[in-house]
This record gives sequence, structure tokens and C-alpha cells, in this order.
Amino acid sequence: DLTRQLPNVKFDLLLEGSRHAGVTNDDVAKEILKKVTDELGSEPISTLVISDRDGYLRSARDIGMFTCRVRRKNAPRGNVTTNYNAEDVSEVEEVVNDLNGISYNAVFSNS
Repeated sequence: DLTRQLPNVKFDLLLEGSRHAGVTNDDVAKEILKKVTDELGSEPISTLVISDRDGYLRSARDIGMFTCRVRRKNAPRGNVTTNYNAEDVSEVEEVVNDLNGISYNAVFSNS
């Protein structure tokens, strides 16, 4: 589970995707993103969507959320341009830090 893989990241809300007959990935993405914005009551610009699925990333990007594609080294690129890319989940913490304005270079140069 994502919380065990990223113990230093505080998640306000985690939702799982769902699969039903006749429901497209884009339908699921829109449903999940609506739940996120309803549940958190936050603006899309303060939300980061992390996925390897174009439907989630496209829907998130289109409503103004930050996006991060998790893509293994030799996996297909996908058809949606994202704000960030990560080869594995462990790199997502760096994305969160970048969005929060935390720079490891600044931390190390002040040591």
C-alpha cells in the first residue's frame, strides 16, 4: 500500500479505482476526482494526482490538478503530458517536496 511505501508523506485522502462492466477508465477517473474535490474541499491546483493511467492523468490535468506519471524505465510513455514523471513510487516524495518548495540542494548548501 502507498502509505507504507511513502511513510514520510501525509496523505489527506486515498481512493482506489474501480472496475465495472461498461465503465471506461475516463469515467472512473472523473468519478474519483469528483470524490477527491468533494471530500477535501480544496481547489484543484492544490491537488497532486499520481497514476500510471492516461484517463486519471488527463482528467486531473484538464481540471487544473498537478499530475505525476509513475512509469517504469522501459514502459510505454503514455499519451498525456504530465507535470512530473517518476520511475517508481519512491520518487514521488521528491515531487511532493518540489511542489512544496523544498529543495535538497538548498538544504545541503546550508550545511
